[in-house]
Amino acid sequence: MKPIVKILATALFVVAIAGTPILAQAVTIDYDHSINFLKLKTYTWGSIHATDPGVEDRISIAVNRDMSARYMNLAGKNAEVTVTAVDASQNQQEYSDFYAGLNNLAWQRPWGSGGFLDTEATLQDVPLNTLIIDMYDTKTQKLLWRGMVNVPLSGSEDKKDDTIDKAVTQLIGKYPPKYSK
Repeated sequence: MKPIVKILATALFVVAIAGTPILAQAVTIDYDHSINFLKLKTYTWGSIHATDPGVEDRISIAVNRDMSARYMNLAGKNAEVTVTAVDASQNQQEYSDFYAGLNNLAWQRPWGSGGFLDTEATLQDVPLNTLIIDMYDTKTQKLLWRGMVNVPLSGSEDKKDDTIDKAVTQLIGKYPPKYSK
């Protein structure tokens, strides 16, 4: 009887350890449910902020690749959507701190209340190594879509490239959200 208990305990331990990286890469999105995102076809870059400038390049390359797979074209000034990205490499207590230098883009969610983006100065922690990608209406500067994922950056440069690439793919994989009238 004891060998069976040991085998079960070992199996449970292995399953718990194997599932930990999956939980660490949880993707969270929020968006304006009144928008039909399939109608949006062009985007431009607002700002990308990361502690490591090399990470900024990795993020932009991965987003550009994944957005083109979603039939979104990179355009100039007349784009419908402005994309911003922030790689939070330090714990922060106010989201508005991240967006202070991003051309006065509003951090407050423009559609109703009742979500995690209700106020402009929400005092809540942004976990270490969180990648946030926002999409704003270029004309009104209203937040349309936000995706967040935890990105544990450690190891070699190749491993960082792979981690950023997977994180962006997970986020943009949730775009465009389903539209219902």
